[in-house]
Amino acid sequence: MRVSPSVCETMGASHTFLSAKECGVSPTWIDIDDEALREAMRFSGARSEDDAVNLALRVYAARHRSRAETLRERDRTEPPKRRRPRN
Repeated sequence: MRVSPSVCETMGASHTFLSAKECGVSPTWIDIDDEALREAMRFSGARSEDDAVNLALRVYAARHRSRAETLRERDRTEPPKRRRPRN
């Protein structure tokens, strides 16, 4: 798999001649919903299918990481809730 320059750039590499492994990218063969991929490319402005999939994965992970961090912070700062005694 040849890595597009934009994938290497998003991985922090400044050279476009790096292999997929050197850029932190694993070549993978997966079945992707064609309509979902076209829509993701249209909304994101991605120029390639690889870029659209990588961006979608990063957005998904960031969203869930942010949610988990928010919940951890809330749990850390809020006092424990008192339980009502049962009658």
